[in-house]
Amino acid sequence: MTIFFRPLRRADFPMLARWQASPHVARWWKEPADLATIATKYTPTVEGRDPTEVFVIELEGAPVGIIQRYLMADYPDWAAAIGFGDAAGIDYYLGEAELTGKGTGSRAIAGFGAETLARYPQVPVVVAAPQQDNVASWRALEKAGFERLWAGRPDSDDPSDAGPAFVYGLRRQEASTTPTPPRPGPSS
Repeated sequence: MTIFFRPLRRADFPMLARWQASPHVARWWKEPADLATIATKYTPTVEGRDPTEVFVIELEGAPVGIIQRYLMADYPDWAAAIGFGDAAGIDYYLGEAELTGKGTGSRAIAGFGAETLARYPQVPVVVAAPQQDNVASWRALEKAGFERLWAGRPDSDDPSDAGPAFVYGLRRQEASTTPTPPRPGPSS
């Protein structure tokens, strides 16, 4: 099965609204799912005015989820919340519930992680910070070759980040022996 990442388009906004209203997404992606809010949030990205790059995950040509990447340095509050200020970050979800638990997510994360390291040659690691209760997400990261780098409670006001989280990272091969960057704040 071929997985491809194409840039998000305005025409995708209704699909995002449907996905983000789905219980399996809304449980973790705690953002409003109405079309107006999605348009407000993602229009700057579509127009190239936001540093986050958002892509639709396509499986055999059909849209199945979204995945995004950004430099942590572009989001200093988030970098301070989880550490790893010199990293690239990714976030993702599969919008089609019937595809969860079948390896699609881990294959998408693995491919996108490698593409992100290529896109940002200056970063030593690509990180993702799923909630500890989101077992499917962190298992997908592990299957994609990411390693757990930190466990604790991010210092963030974003409802999607509430509660204990893990930070997982995919390091560059040449950076695989470098120490883990320090993480500010207490861990749990």
